[in-house]
Amino acid sequence: MLGNIAKKLRLLGFDSEYLSDVDDSVLIEKSKNENRVIITKDSELTNKAKKNNISVVYLTQENEIEQFLEIIKQTNLKLNGISGDIARCTKCNSLTSMVEKSKISKNIPQGVFDNNEKFWRCENCGQIYWEGTHIKNLQEFVKKLKRPS
Repeated sequence: MLGNIAKKLRLLGFDSEYLSDVDDSVLIEKSKNENRVIITKDSELTNKAKKNNISVVYLTQENEIEQFLEIIKQTNLKLNGISGDIARCTKCNSLTSMVEKSKISKNIPQGVFDNNEKFWRCENCGQIYWEGTHIKNLQEFVKKLKRPS
């Protein structure tokens, strides 16, 4: 239910694991073992997390900008600059590293290859990234966070 939030957090460089359809007890144990903050819209999970001294952000808003503002307020999250250099893989949450353009020419569309100079590859799953429209859209999203309406 919060997959888009996790994806945006990853693009912003934050280690953000997204688990759906997992039992609350498993999530609580995982959060405790990995020192993670739970972000949820589930009040029952929120109460369980608090009882187990797990940091939790209970989202009350429906709008994604408002949800992010809740996260920022409750975690003191600092939004750094937006760049492929800090982004994590949106698919598996792993770190990415810059890759030479010549080494990925067969793995991306020709137009993308021709119009971009910098590329990153996920160190785990091999997904290739570039600063395309997703980064431009995220820059606009962050501007809205900094100037909420």
